[in-house]
Amino acid sequence: MHSATVANYLERSLLPLRLLCYTQNDLLSSKPFRSDLSTCIQKHFPNRSPDPKCALSVMPRILLRPTLPKQPQRVLFIRTAPNSIDYRNFIRETWKSQVDPIAPVVFVSASGGGSLAVEAGQYEDLLQFDFDDSYHNLSLKMMAIYGFVLNELPSIREIVVSNDDTIVNSTALAKLLPTKRSGSWMLGKVSRGYPRLFMPWLPWHVPGEMYSNLCYPRFTQGSSFILSREGAELLLTNVCRTPFVHLDDVMMGIIASCVRLHQVHHDGFDKHIFNDFVVYHYQYSRHSPQYLRNLWNSIST
Repeated sequence: MHSATVANYLERSLLPLRLLCYTQNDLLSSKPFRSDLSTCIQKHFPNRSPDPKCALSVMPRILLRPTLPKQPQRVLFIRTAPNSIDYRNFIRETWKSQVDPIAPVVFVSASGGGSLAVEAGQYEDLLQFDFDDSYHNLSLKMMAIYGFVLNELPSIREIVVSNDDTIVNSTALAKLLPTKRSGSWMLGKVSRGYPRLFMPWLPWHVPGEMYSNLCYPRFTQGSSFILSREGAELLLTNVCRTPFVHLDDVMMGIIASCVRLHQVHHDGFDKHIFNDFVVYHYQYSRHSPQYLRNLWNSIST
């Protein structure tokens, strides 16, 4: 289905459900859903318990490491698939050089497909973990990034995350960093009043057996955000205390609603127009590298 058709269909179909979700005051609030963690998790998952075999908080083996400057204060981690070299090269040849002085750019992949050793040796900007790279392993990839920062990069204060089908505005990002915030926080496009999508043909579909509530709590869109070191530690510590949901941003939102991780909305993230954007991203389809390159050329000339 064409991306514009999908967008129009979702807007029409989900409007009644979104209106209903906007009546769920507990889910809309930025305050903890419940004061006790286990009670809060049980409220979200009345029919599920955390997986006793959960390994999301365990650091996967690292296959390839990037070369980073000494004691960086922040890094921009870009999630990418092993075979998406065309997207990585688009970024390397366009906006990466502008962002590197603010937050060194690191591409994060898991395993699958061919070897990335030659590419890693050439660019020294790849972090690869030893697990299968798949849509259902996005939460594992995020936890691996947080584990890498917490275990190996003690100087990092802010973790910037993006996808490889994005354009990052270095000027706007520089105005946000370093932030004056302290404690546990996540800055990005915070979504409120979102219903669980019940159409199985959508990539964002979550079955009722996985999450039985109609509406999600507030969550920060996963395509781009900034997370404090303390926030990453909170997420990594509590991820295995929460039943698994394969949508990483929804799962992080659920955890955030229970552990006092402050989600801060900023209009510049996950934007599909170039008006006051921090990160350009089109939600309903994956633009081709050439399309993104053409967009970049149109705004940089």
